[in-house]
Amino acid sequence: MNNHFLDNETWRYFWHPVCTIDELNQSDCGRGKLLRAELLGQELVIAKLDNGVVALANRCPHRSAKLHLGWNCGNAIQCAYHGWKYGHDGTCTEIPALPNGPIPPNAKTKAFDCEVRYDLVWVRLDNTINTEIPAHLAFDDPSFTCTMGTPYTWKTHSARRVENYTDLAHFPFVHPETLGNPDFVTFLIPDIDLQRHGRMRFKYEPPEGGRNGMDAAGNLAPLIHTDYTIQLPFGVTLDQPLANGTRTIMWMWATPIDNRHCRTFWFCCSNTKAPFDPAVPIATQMAILEEDIGPVESQEPEQIPHPRDEIAIAADKVSLTYRRLLFELCKAKAAGQEAVTAFLASERTNI
Repeated sequence: MNNHFLDNETWRYFWHPVCTIDELNQSDCGRGKLLRAELLGQELVIAKLDNGVVALANRCPHRSAKLHLGWNCGNAIQCAYHGWKYGHDGTCTEIPALPNGPIPPNAKTKAFDCEVRYDLVWVRLDNTINTEIPAHLAFDDPSFTCTMGTPYTWKTHSARRVENYTDLAHFPFVHPETLGNPDFVTFLIPDIDLQRHGRMRFKYEPPEGGRNGMDAAGNLAPLIHTDYTIQLPFGVTLDQPLANGTRTIMWMWATPIDNRHCRTFWFCCSNTKAPFDPAVPIATQMAILEEDIGPVESQEPEQIPHPRDEIAIAADKVSLTYRRLLFELCKAKAAGQEAVTAFLASERTNI
């Protein structure tokens, strides 16, 4: 463990979305589809090559130029500085100034695991532990219509973003005219379970009139309950039946750009049968996010601090449990790969 409460190297074992497939497709400015991204301080170039989407370290090892400034040649990325080409695995395949070779054996840039799922490009920096891309409850369900929101970047650690998204006590104060009701400031403390693959689960049942949810049309309707799934380390799914008979599923993942900034990828999904303009619920959700950003970005430090540095009460059970599980995950990382695998396979009730 390092001097921080949480060891940010732990998150390298997990898959994180780094861009949308639309962002990658729109990156072609005449040089092919090449996009710069950043994950946990590692600068990446994302490219759509002939054999699929790849993620390489965004540095040519020849003279350290950025590869995203080069060309997508279909089967390779060509550096803009001296024309060196790198294949899908990061190995140099051509040096124009050395046509007869040999290519130096260390002429390669780091390649990372990369997959496209849910119209997002996912990257894993360290594949020495067998982790999985997290589930999306509604994306492949034909009874739901899923609309992706525009990714947004906040000056906060990914864990702070998840805490805000799952904080039960902030609604009457941060969202008094939208999701919350200022007349309801207390709530029942939920039971929390830990399920396999690092899924923290709990159910929130608000008092009648105490909470609203958003339907497909962007309208706010009384919330019956919310089934929360926090997918460690930085994902959240909200499953929300509403009093108007519809069901909304919100899905998000807060990707750690570095230790002080995160980029959130998110979807609004609904099972309504009535026609609706998907831009409306996205706009409603964006307005709600604007209510959150000020308090969240004001938190110092941006990272989760040591427990002695903040005051906690019983109403903070969700965030306290989340912090404890992240800390346990970091302790497992310090103990070795087998300990991380065992942690992710564990199950506990009423933790």
